[in-house]
Amino acid sequence: MSHTHSTKKSRYSHLSASERGEISAYLKMGKKPAEIARLLGRNRSTITREMKRGTVTQVQDKNGKRTYYQAYFADSGQRAYDENRRNSVYLKLNQCSPRFIEELEKAVKATVRCHSVDTFVHDYKAKHQTETIPSTKTIYRYIAAGLLSIKPIDLPKMVSIRKRANSKPTVNKKTLGKSIEKRPEAINKRSEFGHWEIDLVLGKKTKGEAVVMTLVERQTRFAVACKLPNKQAETINEAIKDFLTEYPISSITSDNGAEFSLLSDLEGVDIYFAHPYSSHERGTNENFNGLLREFLPKGQSLNPLTDEDLLQYIAAINERPRRLHQYKTAKFLFELAQTA
Repeated sequence: MSHTHSTKKSRYSHLSASERGEISAYLKMGKKPAEIARLLGRNRSTITREMKRGTVTQVQDKNGKRTYYQAYFADSGQRAYDENRRNSVYLKLNQCSPRFIEELEKAVKATVRCHSVDTFVHDYKAKHQTETIPSTKTIYRYIAAGLLSIKPIDLPKMVSIRKRANSKPTVNKKTLGKSIEKRPEAINKRSEFGHWEIDLVLGKKTKGEAVVMTLVERQTRFAVACKLPNKQAETINEAIKDFLTEYPISSITSDNGAEFSLLSDLEGVDIYFAHPYSSHERGTNENFNGLLREFLPKGQSLNPLTDEDLLQYIAAINERPRRLHQYKTAKFLFELAQTA
């Protein structure tokens, strides 16, 4: 049994009229979709979708008896394609609500930004249902194309996302206490309220520099933070003791940094340590710190940072609607969980 293999490279482009003609000819020769796909250098699903698009019902009169059958025609496929293209033109910028564009630019460029592009689009659509509003994806396309005054640099996440480097070996690294492997499933699945993750946000990596300690509740993503004069383990523990009296903290998950080496000495709270070089095991806190970096860029000294400014930054994030929470805020969910 012979096999025909195409030497053509797969292309991520729409089928042409000539390719539709080839599909019609191959079908008349009795070839199957998988074989046609190989001959044209296309994915099999592309061929089957095209066959469905261009198939029409035909009638045949044979000896006075009418029979109906399905047949693919290249012309029918091309007409259906052209019609779909006319109907699928994405929203043009000049068709958008001018008020929407104006308020979006104002919200995104705010000194202390409370909205992402996605949450602003969702919130605005809910409040102005009769206006023509583009999707979040279209807005990002406009930004990338330079059609708005918003620039990628105005959206830190748009320019800071990098491919994750290969993980480092995890040998010869001391674990400071109870491993994350012993953490109960209720914490892992976020089904229980009151379990937090901890980390530090650093400014300049020089002696005498202040740091910011952040704690994020896993279920609601609500965060608290404070500025510390240094990252000594004793300083960290004293700050956590203050939070323990103010917030419902049942457990804390940390990395294996020396600054957290005394966490296991704390009473009334379970402490778990993530595996070495496994920041993804504390993804909730890592994500929050990434959001906080919008206000506290890397390499910038944190010494001038005031407690009032830090509280304002934390509040802006806690009060930001999150798609993860069906556009509710972390603050709202945290307060709701406390009253449950």
